[in-house]
Amino acid sequence: MRAAADTAPASDMLGLAVLVALNLADECFRARADHSDANGEMQQRAIRLERIVDEVLAQIAETKAG
Repeated sequence: MRAAADTAPASDMLGLAVLVALNLADECFRARADHSDANGEMQQRAIRLERIVDEVLAQIAETKAG
């Protein structure tokens, strides 16, 4: 609230409280989006690795069978 009051000294307390609340909500949504993006990337990498392992195991099984 102090930082908001310093940047907008003519604002009333209610206006400052709303501004602070909006800034906090924005930070929360940005953090959630960043976290979601990181999880999505990790999930995609895990899926690719799983496919690679499956292909190698299938090749090993074919070699042993043939």
